[in-house]
Amino acid sequence: MKVIIVGAHGEARQLINRISTGWNISVIDMDQEKLRNFNPNRQIEKYQGDGTSTLVLKKAGIENASALVTLTNDDEVNLEILKIAKQNNIYRLSSIVNEDKNSQQYKDLDVEVVDPDVLIGRRLEHILEPRRVVSQAFAGGRAEAIELEINSDSPARGKKLKDIGSDFFIVGALLRKGNVVIPHGDTELETGDLVTIVLQSGAFSNVINLFSGSESRFPLEFGKNVAVFLKNEDELKNLSEAEYFIRNTKADKLEILTSGDIFPDQKEDQTDTYKAIMKDQDFELYNVQKSLLKEIESNKDSFSIGTILIPFDEKEITKSKLKTYINFSNKNSIPLLFSRSSFPYKKIGILVSDDFSDNSPVNVAFDLASTLSADVTALNISQPKFLQPEHISTSNKNTERIQDLALSNEVQCEIVNAEGNEAKVFSSFTDEIDLSIVSQTSQSNWQGKKIAEFILQNAKSSVLYIPN
Repeated sequence: MKVIIVGAHGEARQLINRISTGWNISVIDMDQEKLRNFNPNRQIEKYQGDGTSTLVLKKAGIENASALVTLTNDDEVNLEILKIAKQNNIYRLSSIVNEDKNSQQYKDLDVEVVDPDVLIGRRLEHILEPRRVVSQAFAGGRAEAIELEINSDSPARGKKLKDIGSDFFIVGALLRKGNVVIPHGDTELETGDLVTIVLQSGAFSNVINLFSGSESRFPLEFGKNVAVFLKNEDELKNLSEAEYFIRNTKADKLEILTSGDIFPDQKEDQTDTYKAIMKDQDFELYNVQKSLLKEIESNKDSFSIGTILIPFDEKEITKSKLKTYINFSNKNSIPLLFSRSSFPYKKIGILVSDDFSDNSPVNVAFDLASTLSADVTALNISQPKFLQPEHISTSNKNTERIQDLALSNEVQCEIVNAEGNEAKVFSSFTDEIDLSIVSQTSQSNWQGKKIAEFILQNAKSSVLYIPN
């Protein structure tokens, strides 16, 4: 994601050194010499010029920016830049406020403001009355205390403190289900724990990654293996996508399901042929006697399938058959990957929604993107205003949550705003992405089902369907 910072000041340097590597950073300043000497500990883009200039802001990437920060010492300049950012649909806006009398103007623009006077006063108060003030920073700024919530995909979840201990931080307390727990080495961290951590300031990013970062968990939460169903030799291209998929997830091995020998002219055993094709990939070969879905349902426990890859043939997979696949997926809690051989997955597409459950398309997308080194594109599609009133605040909250997920997973994410029919707009966009991830809405209403079915039927990319 792109953030533009106007003002090459010390505050900007500290901010740049602390924020996630998921941000692409542009810095603007009028003073060429000051900008030349502005060198934080990471790569940035520098632009010399007037931050109120639309041309300068465009050069800095405002049209693709997700956030903007103004740090000039002139409130009029800050406010003008923020207005331009607002016109470019940037909603994550922040600024220092130089004079209290201008605070309301910032609030009118929905800008998060920082008052330098308050920060300095708070620091002086810490020095004068250190025992009265509960502070995040102490030891002369060389240490700090932070609170972090343990999420379901946190690398620290399920770990004992003695297994993740370090000389650079210590867990002082945790809040679990409303009760304060003083931890010890055998204390195991659980989802939802609010932990208080004391750390050396230099260990900030490492601690954030350990406690609130994420680790790949797809598709093991559904099952440990990936299955692919092949009916004929022409579908071997889908086997390549299955192999790519399993190599880039936490699945254990590949289950190849066929209705017989798909190499009728081959003299060697088909198992040997698959070994030659798969090289060193571990796999099991099964002859399906019943229909694919019935075979899997009959042997669900022994297969332990986390994802089924289904070659997508427009002539064969009719709307009624597609509904059968979706019902099977929802009933058995097995994701389906409808293969159109659009791998490798460099760009993953999702719809912006309010579903942020553990196995929602949003969370699965960032899980896969972090392991695949892929980017995520989130389409925020709304109906035309004359058809339905726009719920801007809800939409903004959803996009901000998606941006936060991108930062915690260190994944590049682009939010694309569009108007129209959600299913049709997303489907038309799939020729620009490699993998689409969809599900029915959590309410499982008629419209949510139709959106998923339409995208599965009309997408240009491979589509991963997540059961609801």
